[in-house]
Amino acid sequence: MYKLSYLPLANRDIADAVNYIAETLAAPKAAFDLLNALDGSISRLKDFPYSRRVYQPVKPLEREYRIMAVKNYAVFYTVNEQEKLAEIYRVIYAKRDLEKQLPLPNSHGIPEGRVEPS
Repeated sequence: MYKLSYLPLANRDIADAVNYIAETLAAPKAAFDLLNALDGSISRLKDFPYSRRVYQPVKPLEREYRIMAVKNYAVFYTVNEQEKLAEIYRVIYAKRDLEKQLPLPNSHGIPEGRVEPS
C-alpha cells in the first residue's frame, strides 16, 4: 500500500474549488460532492497508483506526472516507487488550458525551473 501526500498548492487548489462552488455558485451540495469524489478517487491511489495514464504535455517536464479525471477536475500526481508514495501536485479545473497551469511545482511546492525564495 502506498502513502498519499498533498503539496500545499494541491490543498489550496482543492480549497479554492470547493469554496468557489459553495460560495460563488451558491451550491454547497455540489461542493461537498466534489470533495467526496476527490477524496474517494485519490484514496484509491493507495492501492492502484499506476492505474492512471502518464500525462504527455507538449513541453517535457522534469518528472513523470500522472493525470486522473475527477468530475470536472484534473488531478496531477507522481509515484515514488522507493518511498511507496503517491504525491498529489495539482487539482485543476479540467476545462482550463492545462498547459498554461504548468509547470507543475516540484516536491517543495515551488514551480519547476523557479528558485525557492530565501
